[in-house]
Amino acid sequence: MKLNYPFIYRAVFLKRLNRFKCLINVDDVIYSAHIHDPGRLNELLKPGVEVLVRPHLNINKTDYYLFAVHSIDGWVLVDSALHNDIFIWILNSGFIPDLNGFEIVKREYKFMDSRYDFLLKSSMGGKCLLEVKGCTLVVDGVAMFPDAPTIRGRRHVYGLIDALRNGYDAMIVFLITHPGARVFKPNWVVDESFSKSLLEAYETGVKIHACKTFLLVDSMSLTWGGNIPVILE
Repeated sequence: MKLNYPFIYRAVFLKRLNRFKCLINVDDVIYSAHIHDPGRLNELLKPGVEVLVRPHLNINKTDYYLFAVHSIDGWVLVDSALHNDIFIWILNSGFIPDLNGFEIVKREYKFMDSRYDFLLKSSMGGKCLLEVKGCTLVVDGVAMFPDAPTIRGRRHVYGLIDALRNGYDAMIVFLITHPGARVFKPNWVVDESFSKSLLEAYETGVKIHACKTFLLVDSMSLTWGGNIPVILE
């Protein structure tokens, strides 16, 4: 998947100012950068780490937009605004066999009290409610979600269970943008309630997939890293 960002700059991360803003050093000049990823990113955003940034279109907020962070395993994409576009690429490429024959009907589909990333339709006319969650936390090869407690995430999972009971297929896709991931687990230590809800969803029939992608900086593109095992307990 080619990324259409002609201007990507290397920088040094200095410190996080708040949830959405940090300071970076570009060619010995200090600038502000927007952080779109809603996670804590504590294991990645450490002072002195190399990052990739692009000019922020809304210059009234920050000078740059944080794009990727360098880790011991390689570059980790942290631009969560790309997640849905990445999923569309995965769907169209046929990388998830459970979704072969499905097409997108609507993005940002409202079901009950929440919005979900996609409503899909199968070639046989069946409907599938699907949510995409980005995952950047990897410890010793284990990708974990979430990296901070998420009430919204738990609400999405229970909504998928409700959708299943209302005649939909239901699926959650964990999009892992960290190259060091070998397996995926819910983060029981950080959010036991979310982890329990995910296990309950699986036992009810919600399909759960973990997909890995690699960021290739030289070509500014993403390549497929495969479906990795999901371990819920």
